[in-house]
Amino acid sequence: MPTLLLADLGLFLGRFHPVLVHLPIGILLLAVLLEWWPGNRARSAIKISWLLGATTALAAAGCGWLLAAESGGGDTLFWHRWLGVSVAVLAVMGIWVNRKGGKLAKGYGLLVAGLLAAAGHQGGNLTHGEAYLFQHAPRAVQKIAGHVPEDRAAADWSQIDTDSINLFATFLQPAINETCVRCHNAEKQHGGLRMDTPQQLLAGGDDGPILLPGQPLASNWMKRLSLPRNHVKAMPPQGRGWDFAQIRLLEYWISEGADTLLMLRPATCPSEIKTLLRQNYGLDLRPKLFVEKMTAPALATQKIQELKDLNWAITELVPGGSALAVKPEPGQTITPASLQQLAALAPEQVAYLSVEELPLTDADLVPLRLFPNLNRLRLNGTKVSAATLAALKDLRHLESLNLYATPVNDSIFKHLEHFSTLKRLYLWQTEVTPEAVEKYASTHPDVEVNTGFTFSAASTNNTK
Repeated sequence: MPTLLLADLGLFLGRFHPVLVHLPIGILLLAVLLEWWPGNRARSAIKISWLLGATTALAAAGCGWLLAAESGGGDTLFWHRWLGVSVAVLAVMGIWVNRKGGKLAKGYGLLVAGLLAAAGHQGGNLTHGEAYLFQHAPRAVQKIAGHVPEDRAAADWSQIDTDSINLFATFLQPAINETCVRCHNAEKQHGGLRMDTPQQLLAGGDDGPILLPGQPLASNWMKRLSLPRNHVKAMPPQGRGWDFAQIRLLEYWISEGADTLLMLRPATCPSEIKTLLRQNYGLDLRPKLFVEKMTAPALATQKIQELKDLNWAITELVPGGSALAVKPEPGQTITPASLQQLAALAPEQVAYLSVEELPLTDADLVPLRLFPNLNRLRLNGTKVSAATLAALKDLRHLESLNLYATPVNDSIFKHLEHFSTLKRLYLWQTEVTPEAVEKYASTHPDVEVNTGFTFSAASTNNTK
């Protein structure tokens, strides 16, 4: 019990360090300034300043030494502690060295002021983090000081593959760097904890791991971040705490196993997390249409006009994008030559194409294979056969194929096996058999096969 009381007393006295430390700073700098003041009429004030400065420096250094017991370790703490002790020792010696003034006293004063500035800078790093002094400095000054400012501009998600975003690196690590690393880094480890690298973070501190993978509510890190800001154990202890979105993302990350390689997959990400990311970070993980992700050069105005002169109606599918929907102008005739010209002028830009109700044969439809980004194709009412489908097997983005009222038969299904992205297939009023359709549908559950009617389970009524 006496040992415990003594430890508590040391911590109690140590916390007076922030209160006392400003006294020797002001008093010793006053002594140095007076030492360099023209004339020699302030010797009494100089002597008193050195005496008071030495006294308060000893008190501040003593309390600081006690405070260090609860401040972890690190190089920053080491240098701050010993620079502070050096200032206190030199301040005491200064009482005798500066009795008569002169060049020695002036030089000695500058030495003490230099050490005082170095100790103060290390103390500021301990309290506010190494970037604190230069955080809002001009960019040129930040670079000279070796502080590379973070780019806080909103992320341009259009330039990022939203199918593979690292949750930890993209959202959690920046929050950790901003609020946690100032006290848990290579130079300073409160509680023996480092958080400047994922490996150190997962290793934990003096009290063990700060998170339990799969158990967010049992993780000490979650508990400390969620405490009211005025709570003595709330983290971070100073500055802005984590907002709801950051804490919720941390909770989700821990619940998923705290894997620093965890990717935000749109197909598996919970709807709540998707909503949070969209509202707080402008990241929309909702499934995007192919035309929203399609990359192709914009079609020149001159080419668009040439196609319109050939009776093609052209619509921009995404505002400002390059994906185009193309179909014949109502009441106008499209010839096989017009289709060939469309393939020559806009092969990459055509995503939706309709040639419905045109008397085009397999030979006329050969240019269709030249549209690599074809996503929806309407061939209904044409004279298409399985031969055209065989020629289109390399269309890697075709999702919708309309063969309504065409002479196709069951032979098309062996060619449809090559259409790995197909989602919708329209086959009503064709020569395909129900048995072939059922077989294809059973082996391709992701494809919606529409034959113009649907089967429903028959209901039976038992009567006596």
